[in-house]
Amino acid sequence: MDIFTRLLLYISQLYKSNLLLLTWCALALNMLAFNAMASNLIVALNKELPKNIAHNIHSYLGDLPTHNAQRQLFIANARKNITKAIQALGYYRATIDINTVGDDENATWLLKIEVALNQPTVIESSEIVISGDAQNDEVFKALIAEQDFLPGEILNHGKYEQFKLSLASLGLKHGYFNATFIDARIAIHQSYHSAKIYINYHSGQRSRLGKVSFNDIEINNDLLTQLIPFNYGQPYHVNQLRQFQNQLEQTQYFKNIVIDPKNNQSVDGIIPIDVNIEKAQNHHINLGVGYATDTKLRISAGWKTPQVNRYGHKQETKLTYSEINPVGQFNYTIPLSHPLNDVLQFELRLEDDVFGAIDSKYWSARLGRIKDNEHFISEYYLRYLQEDWQLNDQEQFAHYYLPGMTWSKVTRSGDPINPKRGFSQYYNLEFSHQGIGSDANFIRFYAKWKYLKSFNEKHRLVARAELGFLIPERTDFDEISPSLRFFTGGDQSIRGFAYQSIGSSIPNPLYVAGEDEDIALIVGGSRLSVASIEYQFQFHQKWRAALFLDSGSAYRKDKLKAVYSVGPGIHYLSPIGAIRLYLGYSLSKDNPSWRIHFNLGAEL
Repeated sequence: MDIFTRLLLYISQLYKSNLLLLTWCALALNMLAFNAMASNLIVALNKELPKNIAHNIHSYLGDLPTHNAQRQLFIANARKNITKAIQALGYYRATIDINTVGDDENATWLLKIEVALNQPTVIESSEIVISGDAQNDEVFKALIAEQDFLPGEILNHGKYEQFKLSLASLGLKHGYFNATFIDARIAIHQSYHSAKIYINYHSGQRSRLGKVSFNDIEINNDLLTQLIPFNYGQPYHVNQLRQFQNQLEQTQYFKNIVIDPKNNQSVDGIIPIDVNIEKAQNHHINLGVGYATDTKLRISAGWKTPQVNRYGHKQETKLTYSEINPVGQFNYTIPLSHPLNDVLQFELRLEDDVFGAIDSKYWSARLGRIKDNEHFISEYYLRYLQEDWQLNDQEQFAHYYLPGMTWSKVTRSGDPINPKRGFSQYYNLEFSHQGIGSDANFIRFYAKWKYLKSFNEKHRLVARAELGFLIPERTDFDEISPSLRFFTGGDQSIRGFAYQSIGSSIPNPLYVAGEDEDIALIVGGSRLSVASIEYQFQFHQKWRAALFLDSGSAYRKDKLKAVYSVGPGIHYLSPIGAIRLYLGYSLSKDNPSWRIHFNLGAEL
């Protein structure tokens, strides 16, 4: 009976009633027995060896043997493998002493290895020559400038091989498909004191991008051509093909996209490009449930048609229900000069909302041209807005024709969901005039900015600001509908206050002076100023603590009375964006209470 069986029987007598502990012990002992049987040889290196040397020796020796025949072969090849391991790191004059302890074939043996490194071989000089079309290519010049084969440095074969691999990889990325190494060697002096590195890379002719051919598919050929991000005869670069792939995917028209450069069919360096695509599913249905403190529980349903017809039109319909802010929206998009970067979009929107003390119902129709020029996204549009609202049981109505434009830009670095730094900016300008059929004359401007920066892996600062103004002209402010006025407060603006509860006010006529203090009705402002600063500290891989200060107001001209709030927060970093929970405390109310704010999504 072996020792592990004896131990197991002994433990079972001590813990007959504890089946869980017995099972655990049995598994642990079986693992010990397995590990003991896994190898029949122990390798011991002298402790003064540098870690990188010891690691390389173990890598070259390979897996430890598990039976006698393997052990004999392992020991027989040990000196050769150790020599390769230390020479790869520049030690050609090392001495190796190997001793084996053990004679019983059924026992575990000990392989004692003593390595004296002695003086290493150092680089005397390096000569790197690039010929062919790549000779004048800036990316190759940059790679050579970054190489670190410095005279006097210890020779490292790994660095040498890595540099060769980088040259070859760079050549393939840039279309040098016939490149070859005319010379690539390390010449070691017979004394082993020094070595010279010689690399002669001949790139040959650089390939160029040729005609793009699509398989037969039910879509307009001009639309496909607009998605090609390069011109015929342009120098080959793999990133151009990746961009092409990304654009085809972003349209959502296709699935199973395969871009195949036919290198073996090139003529005079021009490579034809074959593209095989399949049409994507016609319709997508999405259902969702969400929650935010401002709008409470939200239930949404969406229907999307990525390709309505062969001209690339698409539609998206979305219905969102919440107690405070139900929304229905329909978008129809028509490609113009580019299916992604230049489109005509028609939007129909119906919405109920609460603005301070005002209940509002409105619908709008909008026709705009949206362009993305890689630096910013702009839209020029004409919007029709019709709105009914109720204040103190009084019904009001207005409609407007609103020419306008938006301009936005987002820059970020790092993870798109959890960026290290970034800056977003958004601007909107629109106007109304009675001469084009509107009920009032005004100009409305709104802008918002958000900046974040991480100072290291743990500390991050987030700053946010909003600015808006509304200029009525020859009309009363009361004639402007609530959705065009400015309100603030809530999860996305000034925390510690209810959703859109901050704005200029009027006395409440339902309260009798002298009996109760007049309670003001929030009716919005013609100006908006909001600023926020937030410090975030990541104390765990998935958790972040936060502390914020918010301030600002929505007000009438020259009547700014800012409110302030502070509070802590906690973030859980989920794969779909940070789940954020804040406690907001107003510094501008008498006897305020803490207010909970909850939201989720990417920071920018």
